[in-house]
Amino acid sequence: MITGKHGRIRSAETDDAPALQSLYDPMRPRAALLDQRMEPMLPTRDELRELLSKKDTAREQLFTIEDLTGDIMGFCSVRGAHPESRFAEAALLMFDDAAFDSALADEAATFLKDRAFVQMRLNKLFAQCLDCERALRGCLVRHGFQSEGARREVLHTQGRMYDVEALSIFARDVAETGNE
Repeated sequence: MITGKHGRIRSAETDDAPALQSLYDPMRPRAALLDQRMEPMLPTRDELRELLSKKDTAREQLFTIEDLTGDIMGFCSVRGAHPESRFAEAALLMFDDAAFDSALADEAATFLKDRAFVQMRLNKLFAQCLDCERALRGCLVRHGFQSEGARREVLHTQGRMYDVEALSIFARDVAETGNE
């Protein structure tokens, strides 16, 4: 568990399944919760509990973001890392868009960069966001991520098309700027 000034980041546990499931809202799509075909996933609570019970997922990839009172505020992850590729995808999910402008989200973004570049020794960390995830994009940019472009009209859900933007940050850029 990592305790910061504004919250805690800990390995996700099976009891976190209901909170995690609430993020899979079909009315509010999120790029981090799309499958490889860029389609929304809608896992059941039992499926999420099973996923979180696996040690490699819960202990090494998915983290719960709590405020100092212990309330779950979101989740974060560095996923898809392979030693040969030296890059991975960052996911930062907060329940409330306004939370992306908080010190707690800043602590989570710093945690993700530290995990990727210091602990895992990766070279590149990338993230994706839908055009409707402006608050997430702002948080990523504030933490040094730069746009690599957008794929236009990749997702169709709830009667509209969404663009998906890719953003990335490199270990050298974090080291040069001291942006931790």
